[in-house]
Amino acid sequence: MSTTVHADAESSPTMGSSAIPRLLVATAGDRESRGAMLLAAALSARDHSDVLALGVALPFPRNHAGLFSMRTATAIDEDDRRAVLKHLERSLHALEAASTWTKQAMVGMPADVINNVASASRASMILLGAGRHKTLDRVFGGETAIAVMRRAHVPVLAAPSGVRELPRHALVATDFTPASIAAAELATKLVADDGLVTVAHVCAFGGAVHREGDLVDIYRTGARAKLDTFVRELRARSAVRVGSRMLEGEPADALLEYARREHCDLIALGGHAQGLMDRILLGSVRTQVLRGSRCSVLIVPPGPSSA
Repeated sequence: MSTTVHADAESSPTMGSSAIPRLLVATAGDRESRGAMLLAAALSARDHSDVLALGVALPFPRNHAGLFSMRTATAIDEDDRRAVLKHLERSLHALEAASTWTKQAMVGMPADVINNVASASRASMILLGAGRHKTLDRVFGGETAIAVMRRAHVPVLAAPSGVRELPRHALVATDFTPASIAAAELATKLVADDGLVTVAHVCAFGGAVHREGDLVDIYRTGARAKLDTFVRELRARSAVRVGSRMLEGEPADALLEYARREHCDLIALGGHAQGLMDRILLGSVRTQVLRGSRCSVLIVPPGPSSA
């Protein structure tokens, strides 16, 4: 189905052409996206960012043209869009910081609309709720977050509904690719001023018996050296505390366990250039982390946008 898009003229996405950084918060105005809205408010207040709050109405099925004329279907879409916008404005009314936000509602498939608007408005980051994956038909549930991250060209931050403030302890997974390095850089800018960023590398050959000088030993020694160098460089250009950790095990399990044990409130990962299978799965580690995390998850895509 092709994506149908409608927007109010006063809420045109081209407003993002200003020099002020823009955050796009995708929200249905419900409890699931409350954390994303509050996090956007906190970031906007600290960094003086512009915020675009975007609601999406699902399009009326065009395959029922025998029952409804196309004109009727279009009218239904417009009614739904206006209802979404009204609900969005009403839900944000109690959030004082949102009084200056641009509010916009469009019709289409959520992941497509969100990424298209992010591109058109030159958003620097997308924020949305991290649903608990029990109701997959929710417009902004966790599966939508995964779909957005598959195709996003800007960082995507999925926040649980309970988030109320900036992260204080971020765990960054690095495999030393440019995207994971960019994820670490961004994490240092997202945490609170007194926050901590822990950069972790999950060792391959977890649990393998090794001897000095063998392949496993050489790998671990080299990885530790690269991690130490990267953390040292990151500390030199960051205003927050930066630590490091070598983890072992299956990458997603190791990251999730460490985040739970150390009470991390953000896990950041870099994306990779994706072939067909990666686009379908988003990469197993990133998908598993997003689905299993109790805290916010940041995915930074590869390419110029993650620099």
